[in-house]
Amino acid sequence: MFQGLYKPSKWQSEFHALPHREALGAGSAGPGKTLCLIMDPIYQVVEEHRRCEDKSHPHHQPFGSSTGWALHLRRTRTMLDQTIAITKRIFPRIDRAARYDGATYMWIFSSGYRYQFGHCRDSDSWEQYFSNQYSYIGYDELVQFEEEQYHQINGRLRSTDPVLKHMLKIRAMSNPLMKVESGVSMKDPHWVRRRFVDPAPQGRVTLSRPVQRSDGTIDEVTRIYLPATLFDNPDPEFVRQYELELLTKPKHIRDAMLYGDWYVSPGSYFGDVWNSRLHVIRPFSIPEDWPQWRAMDWGFKQPGTVLWMAMDPDGNVIVHREYNFQGKTDREVAIDIRSIERELGLWGKGQSQITGVADTQLWEARGDNAMSKAQVMAGKGVLWLKADKGSGSRQRGAERIYKRLGDHHGETTSPGLVFFESCRMCIRTIPLIQGTFNSEEPVDGGEDHWFDALRYGVDFASYGAVGIPPRMTDDPDEDDELSRLPPGGMGRYGYGSPVL
Repeated sequence: MFQGLYKPSKWQSEFHALPHREALGAGSAGPGKTLCLIMDPIYQVVEEHRRCEDKSHPHHQPFGSSTGWALHLRRTRTMLDQTIAITKRIFPRIDRAARYDGATYMWIFSSGYRYQFGHCRDSDSWEQYFSNQYSYIGYDELVQFEEEQYHQINGRLRSTDPVLKHMLKIRAMSNPLMKVESGVSMKDPHWVRRRFVDPAPQGRVTLSRPVQRSDGTIDEVTRIYLPATLFDNPDPEFVRQYELELLTKPKHIRDAMLYGDWYVSPGSYFGDVWNSRLHVIRPFSIPEDWPQWRAMDWGFKQPGTVLWMAMDPDGNVIVHREYNFQGKTDREVAIDIRSIERELGLWGKGQSQITGVADTQLWEARGDNAMSKAQVMAGKGVLWLKADKGSGSRQRGAERIYKRLGDHHGETTSPGLVFFESCRMCIRTIPLIQGTFNSEEPVDGGEDHWFDALRYGVDFASYGAVGIPPRMTDDPDEDDELSRLPPGGMGRYGYGSPVL
């Protein structure tokens, strides 16, 4: 029907071939994502036309009787105008009998197949699609949609047709950073990243979820993130022109729209120094002679986290392990820490060989006879020192982190602070920490548990290697451990003596 009309690029061809139930094609601007999404349901249009044309087809159907229905969505009506204009140039050349109904924003092909354009401006606008059934659902600029809209509309993906029921797909395209029109709700701008990108930021990894049916059988529901870059566009002149335009933009726009970086955030405290290419590294074995320590932000109803850190000979800090917990007792957390440190080779005779700093609420009294969390953990061999939570400590800690992140001499040396790629919550949340109105201190609240643990740990390293207690081979008590700290002086990142 349309041979020679559409020549997909290598990336577009890869997207069209994906067998997953859900797929997100996303990243930088310019690789041809919108055209790819427009053309993706055409394989259903072609198959439905063939069923009508071929009377020997095992599932032959008369022209005009197809129940196939594609729904192409943008968040607002005005965003659809350019997309519809593209289809008016292409679709009549695919099927001369195809007609467009401007009242319903719908193409109807000679087979009867419907291709509808819809929008979802208000939070509850999904209700207008709730009585229909679709064989294909596509979202352009998915980050502009609410998560509930996505899940509610996807519930309409269904078909009893013997052919179409095997061709059902949910597809989406997006850039990491897109604003919505004024007055349009946006409760959580990061849900798309959490669903598709966070589990496998490099992309091209099948994410599978088992679902048990009422009869006891289990099916796997799959989704995938397929990264796209400007350089996937096969037109070299367009690439050169658009790359130059994007290179002139502010850093957070440049990183999102040119490099497809999902971890940028306008207004973030660390936005102008964070760079995933520099600060996220592949795991390696930490040498035994490198100083190591840990830091914890406690949580029970809210998430808590423990970060393990090491310092290389140049004074750079490596966050190499992350343990996240919620709803666990102090005893359970201590047991989990013991298990992890045994795995890391940091456990000695009945106790940890390292120490670290923790949220001061670990030392809060719990009645005349009850032990504090710090005492309970010490009984399990996990010792802690009190983190600095005094006046101005949040700002000082943020400044130390900021300085380390930016210390790479124009990308010619390792940064002063890096993270193993397995520390996913650190990598996800720390670049998004927002600055206050005067940008002197990060906003308090939200997903700042990993930032708090990190600043405790970076504070602890402010002396450099000399201020980090060596690994213990016997069982010194906490006082002996404290006596190993130097009495004064400042290291490479020192801002005065660590507060213990």
